[in-house]
Amino acid sequence: MHLKHKKLTFKIMKKVLVVIAMLALGFTANAQKNVIKANPLGLAFGVGDFSYERVVSDNQAFEIGLSFASAKVTSGSEVVSSSAIGGEGKYKFYFSSAKDAPRGWYAAPFVSYAVSSANNSAGTDIGFSTFSGGALAGYQWVFGGGDSGFALDLNFGAQYMSVSATESTSVNIQGFLPRLGLSIGYAW
Repeated sequence: MHLKHKKLTFKIMKKVLVVIAMLALGFTANAQKNVIKANPLGLAFGVGDFSYERVVSDNQAFEIGLSFASAKVTSGSEVVSSSAIGGEGKYKFYFSSAKDAPRGWYAAPFVSYAVSSANNSAGTDIGFSTFSGGALAGYQWVFGGGDSGFALDLNFGAQYMSVSATESTSVNIQGFLPRLGLSIGYAW
């Protein structure tokens, strides 16, 4: 990957993280219900996947997320470097009448968009954009008394993905895929 593209990706990532942190701090001024989460499985494979959830009523919340990845693969004398950054939005509908959001069973439509690039040691660059949308069902636990504590979110669903090359290549992939998610974090 070219150094210029890598710097641009990290500048964008840094700005998005600052905006998410500012939103989280602004929403905490009212001591409302918030959840910050990360995907531990993604971190194990070099993918950062972080999200912020904000409760907007007794049984509804919205969640925004940011993901980024970088990888370098070597096969013989060929070296391929890649990087990606993306964002996602969800709107959660919680079903339990005994528990207020962000606890319990929920359903959530979502949309996401990501851009990625890859280049090889010969200097060939290819960029991709990915759009996906779908629906999830899940359960979120918040362990601890009151409105704060450790959070665990498990979900599953289906998504439609469309991947296309942004360069002169004519790659275009579309279809439905299953989706499974796990996030841990803190609710307050």
